[in-house]
Amino acid sequence: MVLGLVRVSYIFIALSMIGVLIYFYGFPQTTESEKFLTRLIELSFLFYTFRFIVRLIYELNPIKYIMEHWAETLIILYLVAEGIAFNFYDTFIIGEIFAKISGNEAGKEVFMDFSNIFIQLFFVIYIIIDIFKKRDFRQYFKIHPGLLFMLSILLIITIGTGLLLLPEMTNSNDISFIDVLFLATSSTSVTGLTTLDISEVLTFKGQLVVLFLIQIGGLNTIAFGALYLLIAKLGVGLKQHAVIEDFVNESSFLDTEKMFVRIVKWTLVIELIGAIGIFIFIHNNGLFDGTRQEVFYAVFHAISSFCSAGLSTVSGGMMNPLLVNNYFLHFVVLGLFFLGGFGMIYLFDLFGIKHLRNRMKYPWKTLKFDTKTTLYTTLILLVAGAVVFFIFEYNRSLVAHESGFGKLIVTLFSSMTPRSTGFSTVDFSTLSLPVMVFMLFLMFVGASSGSSGGGIRVSTFAVLLSSVSATIQRKQHVELFKRTIDTDTVLKAYTVLIFYIAGNLIGIFILLITEHNAIELGHFTLMDIIFEHVSAASTVGLSTGITPHLTVSGKIVIIVAMFIGRCGTLTIAYLFGKQMLSNYKYPKGHLMIG
Repeated sequence: MVLGLVRVSYIFIALSMIGVLIYFYGFPQTTESEKFLTRLIELSFLFYTFRFIVRLIYELNPIKYIMEHWAETLIILYLVAEGIAFNFYDTFIIGEIFAKISGNEAGKEVFMDFSNIFIQLFFVIYIIIDIFKKRDFRQYFKIHPGLLFMLSILLIITIGTGLLLLPEMTNSNDISFIDVLFLATSSTSVTGLTTLDISEVLTFKGQLVVLFLIQIGGLNTIAFGALYLLIAKLGVGLKQHAVIEDFVNESSFLDTEKMFVRIVKWTLVIELIGAIGIFIFIHNNGLFDGTRQEVFYAVFHAISSFCSAGLSTVSGGMMNPLLVNNYFLHFVVLGLFFLGGFGMIYLFDLFGIKHLRNRMKYPWKTLKFDTKTTLYTTLILLVAGAVVFFIFEYNRSLVAHESGFGKLIVTLFSSMTPRSTGFSTVDFSTLSLPVMVFMLFLMFVGASSGSSGGGIRVSTFAVLLSSVSATIQRKQHVELFKRTIDTDTVLKAYTVLIFYIAGNLIGIFILLITEHNAIELGHFTLMDIIFEHVSAASTVGLSTGITPHLTVSGKIVIIVAMFIGRCGTLTIAYLFGKQMLSNYKYPKGHLMIG
């Protein structure tokens, strides 16, 4: 009876606190309202502590409960420690530490705001997980994986749009709904195109919302297979299992619960290392007013880089005059979006301790077939793009970079960014036409499967090339790295290619209609339109500068392209999974080809 009452109260309070936090941070507050809302938040923390104690009292084995709920235990201990420090010493322990690090009280306030939001979100997520454990949802979750993925992206965009529309998120009241929706879609789809300068238009709170959308959007992509396989335990058919295996690969299929935790851990560790590197190379460069801004810049750009978003809190991004020649910063960012676009499953194989030990102990053991395919194809594309860029831009955009090291970093950066993220250290509107065409090709291919990047994906491109090679050589089977590629995989690769080409053609055609006035006046060129749409559909985020000047209809086209680019090819593979698994066939027909 007591536990039941506490559980109901817990659900009500945790969900109510989310509404309180939205009102507290999203709307202007008076001194009285701020004190009242702060008191409500403190009372919620007191209730969480009370609930934890009650659970311990009623548990037969409290030690086991603490071990199984270690994250909740740590947060409760933090709340107890801070509660004692505040009530007896009128201070916050960790808050004071952050104040000393930042050199002012602002660091303390930022930390307290972060901790409030994090703790409330933790307990809401904890509720959801608890409900899933204690209820049978089989009848509700027998839905198609592709549909689930699409709905999850749409939900994140909707929440992000609603948050960004709150008064405290922007510095202006003149921002249109379509621009906010555009930004939310771009952030969630980790594209990077934007009609607004977020460094000027968004407040610190608004930039935090964008950062949240980027992180969740990126994780939603790279961890989707793991998330859905967790739900698959609740009752998903064998056919859907086969479809899901195409995304997470067969070797990780049986270890899904641990895989999702590994993805989150590796993501946070890589982003933390990247943030430290970025902070080191921007510290005291004259662009920021203090340590607080430098830390936020480092964290924001580490996440934006690894998740392949390409959004920046500095006007001009990497082309800002104080950053454009910071080659060590560019090197760190390049490494982050290379890893982010490579795919987490392949990173596990490349750098996982267990795999490294096995390869050192047994030299005959090599990389897995899919990892080898992705790695070699990625490196070939990187070198090809660098060679093309260096040859055609040596006497153009590279002239501004005098040192050989600078030219090398700019060349590699410009070769990698079209396949992953929208950061740029050169003005793409000034590039030569051959380079622009090759950049379109790189955007078209995109990043690796299971990564936060877009495009048709590297593995698809490798299979297509192998298929063409097999056809020319009249081989009966498609071969790649001494492995035979099954027919289903080849057909799926061609399906993705056809749908991707068709989607871009339709989108470009509609953009030519919506932007015909700007084209006739000479403001836009055909290459601008093609580049913009392919960039959006590939979730790259590069632009020749026309994004803010698109018509409302044009912006809607790009929004749709970004949304489809994030879930399109995956949705195609999943939604047509049942048809691909059909066993019947009609009598053979013959056609003349070529």
